[in-house]
Amino acid sequence: MSKAERAADLLRFWRTVEMFSPQPAPKPSRFSGDGHGWVFDLEPGDLTPWHEDHELARRRLPPRKTRIFTIFGGLYSVSGVPRELARVFGDDGKPADARPAGETAVFAFTVNSDGHVVANSATLSACAWAMSRLVAPGPRHPRWLAGFEEDENAFISALNNLSPPKLSKVGPDTEAGDDPRAGIGHAVGEHLKGAALDAVAAGAKASGTAVKSLAAGGVTSFAGPILGGIAGNVAGTFVEKLLSPPAKRQDTTKPSNRTALRSVRFDLTASALHEFVEDLAQALGIGETLRIAGIRVKCTVLSEQSADKPNEQGLLNSFIAADLARIEKETKKGNAGDALSAFLSDSDDITVTDRIDVREHRSALVAGAAPRRIPFGRWAGDPAKPLVASQQFAVNQLLAETPETAPVFAVNGPPGTGKTTMLRDVLAGIVTERGRRLASLTDPLDAFGEVAEHLQLSGNYSIPVRRLRPGLTGFEMVLATATNDAAANVTGEIPGLPAVGGLAGEALETDYFRDLATHVLGGEAWGLVAAVLGNMAHRSAFAERFWWADELGMKQVFRDAGTEPDEIPVWEEAVGRFRKAETLVATLTEERQRAADAMQDAANWRKELLAIEGALARAEADCESRRTAAARLDVSCRQAHEMLGRAERDCAEHLHRKPGFWMLLSTWFKAGPQWTKEDEALRAVRERARQDFDSLRGDLAQAQQLATEAQQRRTGLHQTLQEARANLAAALARIEEAEARWPGAVPVEDSDDATFQLSAPWADEEYLLARSRLFLEALRLHKAFLLNARRSIRGNLDAITAVLQRKGELKAEALQAAWQTLFLVVPMISTTFASLPRLFTGLGREALGWLLVDEAGQATPQQAVGGLWRCRRAVLVGDPQQLEPIVTLPLSAQQALRRHHDVAEEWLPESTSAQKVADRLARHGTWLPDPETDGDTWVGAPLRVHRRCDRPMFDISNRIAYGGKMMIHGTPQRAPFPGENAWLDVRSVDSDGKWVPAEGRALRALLRELGGQGVSPADIRVISPFLQVARESKVVARSVFDGQFARDSVGTVHTVQGQEADVVVIVLGTGRDGVGARNWVAGKPNLLNVAVSRARRRLYVIGSRANWAGLRHLRVMAEFLPARGDLS
Repeated sequence: MSKAERAADLLRFWRTVEMFSPQPAPKPSRFSGDGHGWVFDLEPGDLTPWHEDHELARRRLPPRKTRIFTIFGGLYSVSGVPRELARVFGDDGKPADARPAGETAVFAFTVNSDGHVVANSATLSACAWAMSRLVAPGPRHPRWLAGFEEDENAFISALNNLSPPKLSKVGPDTEAGDDPRAGIGHAVGEHLKGAALDAVAAGAKASGTAVKSLAAGGVTSFAGPILGGIAGNVAGTFVEKLLSPPAKRQDTTKPSNRTALRSVRFDLTASALHEFVEDLAQALGIGETLRIAGIRVKCTVLSEQSADKPNEQGLLNSFIAADLARIEKETKKGNAGDALSAFLSDSDDITVTDRIDVREHRSALVAGAAPRRIPFGRWAGDPAKPLVASQQFAVNQLLAETPETAPVFAVNGPPGTGKTTMLRDVLAGIVTERGRRLASLTDPLDAFGEVAEHLQLSGNYSIPVRRLRPGLTGFEMVLATATNDAAANVTGEIPGLPAVGGLAGEALETDYFRDLATHVLGGEAWGLVAAVLGNMAHRSAFAERFWWADELGMKQVFRDAGTEPDEIPVWEEAVGRFRKAETLVATLTEERQRAADAMQDAANWRKELLAIEGALARAEADCESRRTAAARLDVSCRQAHEMLGRAERDCAEHLHRKPGFWMLLSTWFKAGPQWTKEDEALRAVRERARQDFDSLRGDLAQAQQLATEAQQRRTGLHQTLQEARANLAAALARIEEAEARWPGAVPVEDSDDATFQLSAPWADEEYLLARSRLFLEALRLHKAFLLNARRSIRGNLDAITAVLQRKGELKAEALQAAWQTLFLVVPMISTTFASLPRLFTGLGREALGWLLVDEAGQATPQQAVGGLWRCRRAVLVGDPQQLEPIVTLPLSAQQALRRHHDVAEEWLPESTSAQKVADRLARHGTWLPDPETDGDTWVGAPLRVHRRCDRPMFDISNRIAYGGKMMIHGTPQRAPFPGENAWLDVRSVDSDGKWVPAEGRALRALLRELGGQGVSPADIRVISPFLQVARESKVVARSVFDGQFARDSVGTVHTVQGQEADVVVIVLGTGRDGVGARNWVAGKPNLLNVAVSRARRRLYVIGSRANWAGLRHLRVMAEFLPARGDLS
């Protein structure tokens, strides 16, 4: 199996998980006031709340207000889903999940105050539909989950016949208030002529008959996706039964479709709804399996203008399942793109041998933070608050990578380590780089090419959409998060004045559409650098404020520029200003790089000196050894010479004693042989002495040569040592000069870990200001470009506004150009993962530049797929030790589906996150303790300096989640704060579920105490791991402060990630029987890590120490928080 096929299988598995993960139906609530938010079960004999005789009708509403009612039909417990999946696919033998089951519904739609269905408000449960497919055709069929969108469209189409007359279309991307199909009669009428119109005029009664007859006859092309499928069939029959034909007409004139539909009268009763539920459940074959029954209604009070605009999100279904299906098909064809392909890589295919642990290898961090690696553009922030080493390294590294080298970059961001601050610098770097591309244009109009498409609007009005030069694309930034609050936290902060604290004056003077930004943001802004889009409400609000606002909108800005050409910046002057600022930054960068090079030189010379000194020591020893050897040989040679001399003298003396003739004669010639014998012996001795001497003389000459060479080497090394010392001294002098010139900004590589991490490499004020001002000049250049190229830009922005408001559609190429143009104006746009597929409907693979995922640890891996597919590069910022993704489908069901799709266990949404998947790909990162395996896990480039919490909150977080070694405490000294951190030990065991009333009394007393100490309610957060405890805590908080505080500042731990407060109160809850709940909280550090790290100054824990303090992680809290008696 190819990689593309494996990746497609994985996407198919995730889509299946999403289909079997329904959204919950709301729980019943008490009636109060005007009925807003009231949720109740509607019994078959009850009066419907839209009926004129219902009690609600007597409750008057303010002018221009009305009620709508969302009907949730066919309630069932989601616990039946994993049970049925286990039956079909096999049980894994593991215990069932302990999580609460909850209820969902088979369908939902909205009814207005007149009892008409709001067009396109209907939703068919994908889970219920998929459960029916388990029966037929069954999971062995290759397309067992294909066709849901078509069947849901048929379902919507049929129910739209109960909506007020308004003819349009429906499709998988139909959104709130847009393109409502208000009568199947219209669609049928397009296909039937003449007498058939009478049946149409009789209302949608004909639709049900048509559905049944067409289904029986196997005809499906009659009205395309409008008819067909089980759900569409049943819905058509429901409408047929509900509508009565109009009274007989006295003339033979055929009425128009609209007139006919207006004549239709029907009564949407409770009994009819219950019958619809029964019929649909029976037709789907899941009535008994899931025990489907009942109708639930939610009442909402809203403006009359919004009454016909249903919520764009599916009320019951996954928001990303359809997108996953599309991307699965593209991936199987090899059209996944670099970022998504990398993200979906099997762990076995990822290279791990080149990983660099930046905590262990300081040199990698120093090299990565060198001036030449620092982006030219810096956020326009306070120069007194620069990025610290780990932040700057992450920014440098991710911007230096390419789609080919690292299309996915992971950043590990523990709490309080400045993730948003880092992302601002990423934005500044990207915008500045695009500014450099813009500055290369001779004429701003050169940025645009030919018209890609004319968008036809009403009448003869059309909008030309022009292609953008490729070199100006790829800079688009999409910030995606799991929740609306998280998205707004980042992109809502970035344009706000506090974000440019310290440089607010210069930022305001830049005037990057400041007034328009303030209008779009809904609060004082300094520039139009980011905006919140996402869901339809946000998109509509943005489009209205950004483009159409009478005096402030961009359309009016362009008009004003046309009538006041003198106010338009001269392009050449704008380019000149940018180039001047760019040149300054380049010069300052080069100066600091020389200092950085000196640091590298010094490090190299230190290594060289060590090597030279070692070599010199060895040369000294060798030289001494050679001299000693030569001296010994010289002595031996002298001795050998003396011995040779004696031997020669002995031979000469013996020669003088050679016997003459008379001696020979007198000895009868015996003396001759004796002398000869002695002479031969003496000659032999002399020869040996000569040989010894010659040998030693040769050895001496060689030894003396070696000694000379050793001396020369020694002398050379001495000289080299002096040169190296001189070079080191010169490098140190340059470093000393740099330290004197930029005190505190020159990194000290051999400093201790905390000192180095708290440092800000090369962040002297002159350099920071120059880079920030270059970023501001880049924005000025962007503004000059936009105003000078307005003739080409206007059409593209007009078109994207129409797309955002669902008033027009573009083909892929023109749509991409329109989006790219909007990003030229607003560099960063945020969205939730849920809204991303619809926001970027029509955009294909790698159509945009950057995907920035914040709090990626909270996102399931499948949530990130749509953004990864549409973007060339991705940066995922998060922390696996904080809140994990919420997966509604129980683990046992996930396992059953995983086995069916033959996918590795590592891809289970229950056990991983988008952040964990991205971390695997990180080349630069570190190892963190894994709380589940007691081993270590690899994470992306870590942000390590924590600047939020005082101690002991910092110590608790660092200990329970990071082994006490990851984070560095960098919180600055602050003014004294009232109170003392404490654990309020509530020993009562009486409880109502998880709520302990005695803890509520302690909470009330603590809040009063804090108020008495002068702590503002705005600086307090009350949180709990449990929803019930949070709800009851709201009641307590309301009694002490007010309803606003209870709504905004009290909730579960999951509601506060990304937030912080001076005081955090954790109400633990659980009574005598809460062992399982307590073990769940203590099982992992994630929940407690988030809870504790929200507190800047004071942390209070309310609960029984006897029950909690002995549990894992809780014992660390107990160690740091002194016990305090019950305040109640």
